[in-house]
Amino acid sequence: MSTQHHVEVLVSKSTFGDNIRHIREMVAPAKVCVVMKANAYGHGLKGLAETAVDAGADMIGICTNPEAATIRELGLDVPLFRLRMALPAELDESLESLNIEEQVGTDEAADYLNEAGLKRGEPVPVHIKIDTGMGRSGYYPEELDKIRRVAQLPGLAIKGILTHFPTADGVEIAPAEKQMAELHAVKDALADVLPEDILVHTHNSAATVRLTPHRRDMVRVGAACYGVRTSTDFLNPGELKPVMSFKTWVAQVRDIPAGKTIGYGGLFTTERDSKIAALPVGFGEGYPRGLFNKGIVLIHGKRCPVVGRVSLNITTVDITDLDEEVKWGDEAVLIGKQGDEEITFEEMADKFNSVHTEINLSAGFLNEITYA
Repeated sequence: MSTQHHVEVLVSKSTFGDNIRHIREMVAPAKVCVVMKANAYGHGLKGLAETAVDAGADMIGICTNPEAATIRELGLDVPLFRLRMALPAELDESLESLNIEEQVGTDEAADYLNEAGLKRGEPVPVHIKIDTGMGRSGYYPEELDKIRRVAQLPGLAIKGILTHFPTADGVEIAPAEKQMAELHAVKDALADVLPEDILVHTHNSAATVRLTPHRRDMVRVGAACYGVRTSTDFLNPGELKPVMSFKTWVAQVRDIPAGKTIGYGGLFTTERDSKIAALPVGFGEGYPRGLFNKGIVLIHGKRCPVVGRVSLNITTVDITDLDEEVKWGDEAVLIGKQGDEEITFEEMADKFNSVHTEINLSAGFLNEITYA
């Protein structure tokens, strides 16, 4: 197989492990579910799963059966928790060979899993989902009779009760605190039918960082493990470092006269005689198309603006103001550090009204990952 010369997506296993260890220290004695869905947010599930377990992950959060199978094929018997509702075909397979702790939030799913547990003679481990505001799945807190019935189904082993915060990364933290109180009220109301050792878990990454006194039994941490955050409305602890960097090299330097357009749609016109560097990456390599006339690239340790439309495989950058001559083959950092400057996933995502995950996923899925 030929080497991928034009782009480098570098993922640091040691940084990933350090982040998890710091989170464990932060939340102790609560357990940590390391969220590794969507190919570990684009960082590579197969490349990082063992690191997560070695760093002390008590559970790994996944969404699909292939994700679970990847972990099992690595010989890891760590508990797995599915972070969404499952389809019947997924459950049929996972019950047979993957040993996933499922979530239930409807009578239909609960009854299906209960029947499966009775049929195989071993209860299916499940977590009861309570919808306190996300609105995607789960029982409403007022549906106590339904939840009570599920808690007593003989084919189910109730392992946890959970909710999910839609705004824990926003300016106001009060809505998340209200949701948490609602979940605890449900749990207390059903104390007579729920196991004494049930895991109560509410906290995503933002809540884990911000709602420190209320973490309870387990936190479900995705973004923070990868050293990123889902909003610029709060800061991660300085100990949490980005795990991924994304860079390329200058493929061409051109002198462009004033008054010339650049890129599809002619969305940028040079207002002066300019030097423009062409980079051999675009949205085909995971550099978002939405960064046209907005993105920033580091070249020679300086911040250089993206000009014109980001193409499928080419991005153009204005290097006119650089003091040092830019040459064919010089390094260009799309996300990461160069010299004293740094470009973060959050900064770039904010420029086109998205989240870091979109860039992480695209870069990781569309390119080879190099692990360090």
